[in-house]
Amino acid sequence: MARNGNPENYELVIDECIRLLQDRIDYYQKIKPSPATHEAAMAWIVGELERHLPFEELDMRCLTIFAFSGVSIRKGTRNEARHAYRAVGLLLLTLRDGSPGPLLDEAFPALSKTIQGQTDAPPALVAAAIDCLAAASFAAARHAERSMEAIWRVVVPPARSRSAAKLKKIQGAPETSPVVLAAALSAWTFLLTTVIPATNTRQRKADRAGWSAAVASLAKLLDADDRRVRMAAGEALAVCVELNLLTEGKNMDALAAKASDLAADSASKGANNAFLREQKELFGRIAAFLDHDEPPATSVRTSLERHGVMKVSTWVRLVQLNFLRRFLGKGFLKHAQSNPLLNEAFRLGRVEGKPLSVQNKGSGMTIDDLLLDLNSRRDWHSWDCYNIFDLPRVVGITERWPEMLLQLGWH
Repeated sequence: MARNGNPENYELVIDECIRLLQDRIDYYQKIKPSPATHEAAMAWIVGELERHLPFEELDMRCLTIFAFSGVSIRKGTRNEARHAYRAVGLLLLTLRDGSPGPLLDEAFPALSKTIQGQTDAPPALVAAAIDCLAAASFAAARHAERSMEAIWRVVVPPARSRSAAKLKKIQGAPETSPVVLAAALSAWTFLLTTVIPATNTRQRKADRAGWSAAVASLAKLLDADDRRVRMAAGEALAVCVELNLLTEGKNMDALAAKASDLAADSASKGANNAFLREQKELFGRIAAFLDHDEPPATSVRTSLERHGVMKVSTWVRLVQLNFLRRFLGKGFLKHAQSNPLLNEAFRLGRVEGKPLSVQNKGSGMTIDDLLLDLNSRRDWHSWDCYNIFDLPRVVGITERWPEMLLQLGWH
């Protein structure tokens, strides 16, 4: 499957990948591709979603990618599922016209179940599900707070009874993996930066107790054994300070002192010193911010052009850009230039850019609205037109193909 920038070849690559995945729902297919073939097909789909942004609205390919990603998550290998989580997040970041919201509604139960540890998924796969949920929730806008709550339950699990807690300790139940905890903190902080700017001062004051409790939980994580968790918690606290969610003088002083201690942390002989340099650098910047109001100045390339560099000087912007650069991977520059969802934030010529926000970006469309819209289009009534993947003809499917795809993928 050769790649180039031609949109027609892009569609051919996507179609070929989908054909390689379709055996999971085509029980009449005699030759079944190997798991390695499924993994490769999903990886190619991710690569194409990184490189191209052709989706003006939900069409057959988009819906099929979304549905087959759900199948890969449920039935595929760990590598295939990891690629599928990225595919869902990337796809929803490219869709317009309110489509991300209804699709996230379909995927949310499965994503929530995975990140809450209700499956046997390994930590790396749970972290992939968390990143997917954060990216998809930003695209869907109105679902951001619901996703924040689900992710926060990973950071601070719901309170259990004393007897249950004692039983868990006796049985030696494993604690949340540092990989998962760090991913949850980063994703929660990213969504926080998009939600809080859209709220007013009255709303923030009304939930002051809730934010105080959240800040207290984050502060405790600065003592975590894993440096990745400490750094993710530190970034979250820096954002909380910048957004005026942490204002009490004694708490600010304690946080500044802790940041200075972590910035001065030294290597210990025989100890695990992974991420020590990164920790010292990050908390040095946090300490400078808390003590001297010094912004976390940095530059981010948003284009291959000579002057395509944007300067960032707030924690909100830094967290947003770091998350998107990590999630979009090789597709960051393409999305920064061509994705309308990010265009305002990454517009060339801006010194700082406009912070990403879910305000006025959501849609009230439901899954029923979306399916009604899809079924109302004339081209859906021609089997040859929308069955471009040679799926078996089944009586009754032609009238309900969008619904069937979602059922096959996520239920």
